[in-house]
Amino acid sequence: MKSYVINLDRSPGRMQRMADRLKSIGADFERVPAVDGRLLTDGEISDVYRPVPGAAAMTPEEVGCFLSHRKCWERIASGQDAYGCVFEDDMLISKRAGLFLVEGSSWIPGDADLVKVESVVGRVWLDRTVHALRDGFELGRLRSYSFGSGGYILSKPAAERLLRVTKVFSDAVDHVKFNPACGIAGSLKSYQMIPALSVQTQSFYPKGSPLIEVPALAVHSDPRFPGNLMEKPWLQRKVLQALRRLGHRLRRHWRTEILFADQPGAFD
Repeated sequence: MKSYVINLDRSPGRMQRMADRLKSIGADFERVPAVDGRLLTDGEISDVYRPVPGAAAMTPEEVGCFLSHRKCWERIASGQDAYGCVFEDDMLISKRAGLFLVEGSSWIPGDADLVKVESVVGRVWLDRTVHALRDGFELGRLRSYSFGSGGYILSKPAAERLLRVTKVFSDAVDHVKFNPACGIAGSLKSYQMIPALSVQTQSFYPKGSPLIEVPALAVHSDPRFPGNLMEKPWLQRKVLQALRRLGHRLRRHWRTEILFADQPGAFD
């Protein structure tokens, strides 16, 4: 399985650190030049981005980030492998990642569109039934929104689908992949690796670490929904109905924190 590292031309140090780690675990990887949102013209942005009326607009950096991920999806869709792994260049990669990035993709469930290999702040809902992997790792079906696009594995068919539906987009890349309210995410079968193979440097290291820099791509944003939606009675009824259904479903799910594989207690 090939890994694709999104990296801005103005951040060579980040790429060198990522390359050193990936080489050390024996992973096959390729640098994908990131789209620098700061350099996009208004016309280039309007060609691919359609704002949601009444909602906060995406920043140029977020648009560039989305286009950078699309470049990775294009490589996965046109490549020979059944799956490809995407990393942003501010990630720390576990020393154990080679167990899964080097040894092929037979460990991935056949129905998986996406496997999230990133740890993020907060807890997520997973199926109570998990898939046991080697060396204490597990896979759980992801049942809740989980922000972050710093590390994930994508199937070739899912990459093709994402490319088709995001020629023009209205939401940040995190939401398109993981937020069911944003369309295709609800139809993607996504899994979470437990513990995670990667984590953002700014999440794992204390402030002041030499690894911490200004985020190279984009700060992940909150979901964008027009504020006037909550004033509509029909939406309130829909929300109550959805909450009742959710209560039944959660009996089959569990909420947990996803730790980084190299941190103490990750396998407890």
